[in-house]
Amino acid sequence: MRKLMSRGEETYSSDVFQILFEYEVARSLRYPAPLTLLKIEMTSYIIKEEAPEIVSSTFSTALNQYLRSVDIPSKNGNMYTVLLPTSDGQGAHAVCDRLISVFKKKLDSPAGNPISFSLQIGATSHSGGESISGEAILQKAEEALRQSKLKGTHTYVIL
Repeated sequence: MRKLMSRGEETYSSDVFQILFEYEVARSLRYPAPLTLLKIEMTSYIIKEEAPEIVSSTFSTALNQYLRSVDIPSKNGNMYTVLLPTSDGQGAHAVCDRLISVFKKKLDSPAGNPISFSLQIGATSHSGGESISGEAILQKAEEALRQSKLKGTHTYVIL
């Protein structure tokens, strides 16, 4: 059995994510396979003072624990974008349910201070093939996130 290596707090920059996103969309166009995009807005609540980078690191590490090694996470401030290659609508539901469940609980920072997180997730899936468009996927995920924000904390919307 192969041991899986954790990515820790590793996330891609916006520029690298864009390149990988365009590659995966092109691949899904040529070899029809589903593709899912998540837009996650994270808000943290800290009981004791922690540096913002510690809070971000704690969130990123926990997020990566619950993603597959092929999934592509990106971070920009408190916004996370996650591309899930070869994942359909069912996969989107499973990942969103899992993330909401994980982040409803308090997590400990490396210093042992509890941190609470609130998530809103917007997601969209496409089955791949000739009708796939990167721009359309991005717009649908943004719209889903907007709708999730209207619903409140620890919610997700999949379009």
